[in-house]
Amino acid sequence: MFNLLSVSRTTDLSEFSHLLWQRRIAHRLQEHGDQQLLLIADPKHAVSALQLFKDWQQGAVKPAADDNTSASDLFSTGEFTNGLLRAFLKAPFTLILALVCIALLFLAPLDRPTDLTWQLLYPDFSYGTRTIVLERVLQNFSVVQFFKMLSPILLHGGLIHLAFNMMWLWELGSRIEKFQSTLTMLMTVIVLGLISNTIQYLYGGGNNFGGMSGVVYGLFAYIWMWQLFDPRTEMGLPGSLIIFMLLSLVIMTMLGLSMIANAAHVGGFLAGILYGAITATIRRIRRALPSTEPPRD
Repeated sequence: MFNLLSVSRTTDLSEFSHLLWQRRIAHRLQEHGDQQLLLIADPKHAVSALQLFKDWQQGAVKPAADDNTSASDLFSTGEFTNGLLRAFLKAPFTLILALVCIALLFLAPLDRPTDLTWQLLYPDFSYGTRTIVLERVLQNFSVVQFFKMLSPILLHGGLIHLAFNMMWLWELGSRIEKFQSTLTMLMTVIVLGLISNTIQYLYGGGNNFGGMSGVVYGLFAYIWMWQLFDPRTEMGLPGSLIIFMLLSLVIMTMLGLSMIANAAHVGGFLAGILYGAITATIRRIRRALPSTEPPRD
């Protein structure tokens, strides 16, 4: 929140607050000692809000008498629905994936496991022992187990964990859907999810893990490789974002905290590099080959 102005606590700002909501300027009033602080959500509204305050003090403007606009109107059902529709048209698979993760935060949280949480964890291919026998795994493998190899990416252990992953999922996933296709995004998530989860299971010490982080680092690496191998795809990432993602991966890996799925992060990142480099190279080779279509009259 941006601190717009400070006035005496004796000043009644309720009418001005009503006026701000009518102008769709999100804000909050906060007491601090003998002062009232007016905080606004978006600094770009600072100039217009200050001018509105001066006009209101001079009596030149007042809230509309028949308008009961409040904070809840900024999040009206209509606007929320329209926002979801726009997001769906832009990146349908990424949005659906994020909504499923949000729902499962309440239905199957990692930090307070429910029956559904246990059902969505990575399958235990050791079958209660400490040894994984490949022949036995192949004999007992099923569609359900394949799904469970992917499902941990949908599980999160709290709002901060979820918010961080969903922010980067949308930033990276919507780029892939915009410049490539929804099918490409779907296939990329499946490949990265399977690899990052499997590496975490094999090297992380069990199947009690979850989160989209491995896929997020994989999506980052995938886009980065396309940027390097086939810049014409226009999915380029800013240099500052590339540095941030690389530094965050190195720092988290070096910290080695038990609650962080570091194997999934590194596995997803390496899988993204390999998958992105291969697919970008194939696309470039195909584009370089002469067309086999017959000439048109």
